[in-house]
Amino acid sequence: MIFSRFKLNANTYLQLDRPLKAYIYYRFQRFNLLTGFPEVFSIEGFVGEIEKIKFQGLVKHPLVYHFYYEFGLIEQGLGHLVSDDSPLVIEIEYQRSKKKTPKKPKLDSLPLQSLERPTWTEYKLAFQKVQEELLAGNCYQVNLTFPYDFMTEEMLDPRDIADYFFYQENLGAYAHTTFFGEEMILSNSPECLFQYRNQEIFTMPIKGTMKRIKGSWKPLWQKMLEDPKEEGELLMITDLLKNDLNRLDTPSAKVIKLRAPLLVPGLLHQYSLITVKLEKQISLSSTFKKLFPGGSITGAPKKRVMEIIPQVERFKRGLYCGSTLLCIGTKKAASINIRTATINLEERVWRYGAGSGVTLLSRPVDEFKEMEQKVESFLKLLKIAGH
Repeated sequence: MIFSRFKLNANTYLQLDRPLKAYIYYRFQRFNLLTGFPEVFSIEGFVGEIEKIKFQGLVKHPLVYHFYYEFGLIEQGLGHLVSDDSPLVIEIEYQRSKKKTPKKPKLDSLPLQSLERPTWTEYKLAFQKVQEELLAGNCYQVNLTFPYDFMTEEMLDPRDIADYFFYQENLGAYAHTTFFGEEMILSNSPECLFQYRNQEIFTMPIKGTMKRIKGSWKPLWQKMLEDPKEEGELLMITDLLKNDLNRLDTPSAKVIKLRAPLLVPGLLHQYSLITVKLEKQISLSSTFKKLFPGGSITGAPKKRVMEIIPQVERFKRGLYCGSTLLCIGTKKAASINIRTATINLEERVWRYGAGSGVTLLSRPVDEFKEMEQKVESFLKLLKIAGH
């Protein structure tokens, strides 16, 4: 059984099933999820295949791609940091798609129990290493992340998890889930890597976080606007992504919104909206070459920061901080996989990633709290006991 679901609006999701093909790609082979057998196939061959898919063209059947963060290391010329057994991309082509209304789930709750989380000592050590890189002038901002592990006492049916997830209120604009084999992706992402519409590509970086309390969010928003650290954090990434978009086509990218508010469960964020008009045919592969991974989850300058991150983070990021791309008809929309859990249903382990942007103006206690608040936001959305 393989399926995907994507949020369309507050009352509807897109159900995709009956896969025609399904693969996990590695450096020099791919694993066929339908037959259970490995096949000799290089990641360069995959890149060549998506080079054929143009933004302006139609796709015959719905396509879903889950890009691991490590794929971006290869795309940015840092393949020496990626092992041959690291998964890079999941590709699924579906035969059937159907719009559905969320139904009352069988599960009354998700019985998640905390298994492992970063300690303050561990975080502070990594933070200090990032500060050393900043002080040395090697970078301007680093998105420092950690994994949080949870578990359930019993194995859960992936369809029941998906039903429960899509029944919740306040799902992110790019909320989605995919089940393949024993693994499941559950993402409540509010962030867009890119979306294509009418000869135009836009991106929406999110940087800056404050915890919301009951009452009006507007005084908190005013406080965020007056914070130089929050301002600098977003402006750096906005400039980075404007430059990335300019590399796609003629350099005509424009910032449509700068420092606009975004409300998610329990949190207030700020975001920018940047767009570029296309004058020529653009392929998926060239777009990922220029934009992936998203600047908001790496830092600036992107390539140098991507060399630093493996030195300070103790786990591979995997699907977290990667991207999920949906192609259906003329629609091509890719999220950034923040607020995302990967689930091993057989082992009953859920891994959720969280982080924050670290600059010279950052204080470790504030960044640690922000990371914890993002975990709390996800648990609050799922109505986990005690949250």
